[in-house]
Amino acid sequence: MQHTFSPSQTTPPLQDNSPTNLNHIVFGRVGSLKEWRHRKSYIESWWRPNVTRGYIYLDAAPMEELLPWSAASPPYRVSDDISKIVEESRHGALVVVRMVHAILEVYREGDQGVRWYVMGDDDSIFYVDNWVNVLAKYDHTKYINIGGHSETLRTNFKYSFDQGFGGAGFALSYPLVSAMVKDLEGRLKRYPHLTSADLMTQYCVDELGVSLSAERGIHQVIISPIT
Repeated sequence: MQHTFSPSQTTPPLQDNSPTNLNHIVFGRVGSLKEWRHRKSYIESWWRPNVTRGYIYLDAAPMEELLPWSAASPPYRVSDDISKIVEESRHGALVVVRMVHAILEVYREGDQGVRWYVMGDDDSIFYVDNWVNVLAKYDHTKYINIGGHSETLRTNFKYSFDQGFGGAGFALSYPLVSAMVKDLEGRLKRYPHLTSADLMTQYCVDELGVSLSAERGIHQVIISPIT
């Protein structure tokens, strides 16, 4: 089922000139229920219950054995059914579309006072205080896209030097996300050839004329299997 959504369903942030703090950030994580047992320790290593704000978007509802859901983990949500988008665009990778679509889903939660959405995978490890320090340098009222390059030169060549790699996480300002979600599903349909969620996100941002603000301290490490 395709979801219709109007940005007017969320409340814009109040005018506030105070320094950016952790309460201004919402973390959006995208994960797999199959891998959750192995990945939850990554998230719980940095998640601060009742302090950090955000959600983990799973591809299916947790089984009874995982309930009640641990308070040491972010609240879970089940990702939207985006099969119609994939079918209409003939996109070959449902998981790629699902990961980018999560930007709309976390925005739709309507959290108050949000300045930044920090998106990443379920095995990303965040140093939340460092994120606060980084984001505080930027004007959250502008269209801002912050990310880091891959540690592997070959990966940057293969995809792009002008994108934030999702394994390390990337940050999008509230105004940028608010503009993106007005036609995010339409944008997803326009790029069926892309097999990277990071690159697809950058294409969606590019449509709004926003370049990557690269930060050196955001590291994505590619671990190759031993052969």
